[in-house]
Amino acid sequence: MSRGTNYEDLKAGLLSELADEEHKVLGVPAADPAEAVEYFYRAKLRCETDAYDVHHDLRAGHGGFVVLDVRKPESYRAEHVAGARNLSHHDMTPEDIAALDPGQVYVTYGWGPGCNAGTKGAAKLAAHGLRVKEMLGGIEYWKRQGFPLEQGS
Repeated sequence: MSRGTNYEDLKAGLLSELADEEHKVLGVPAADPAEAVEYFYRAKLRCETDAYDVHHDLRAGHGGFVVLDVRKPESYRAEHVAGARNLSHHDMTPEDIAALDPGQVYVTYGWGPGCNAGTKGAAKLAAHGLRVKEMLGGIEYWKRQGFPLEQGS
């Protein structure tokens, strides 16, 4: 099957399933268990974490990762996750990234769910060969859970 035909088949199936306005949850059928394991384990959990898990591991003293606030420096100085370092995705240079320890996992975050700074930062780091995870919800969800913040550089 050619690439174009496969896309057209997928597109037709998707449009057909989305046209079912009566069924919202199962209008698009659930993935079979093997597909779900592949997606949740290989895609999501290997690339994402959340504020609770980050806080837990920081508090427990578990190493192996560095929390990176990838917002602009002025936002970082105003408030940031306690213990986080700042490396703005706007200003990342190959030299900045080369100075990072390749033995660590870098957990990036931005403002919140409506901000893709964490995603952009993680993508740039991964493109340079570093292991990354994005902290879902960014600093907004960190604050919602009452976890400690710091100010200054």
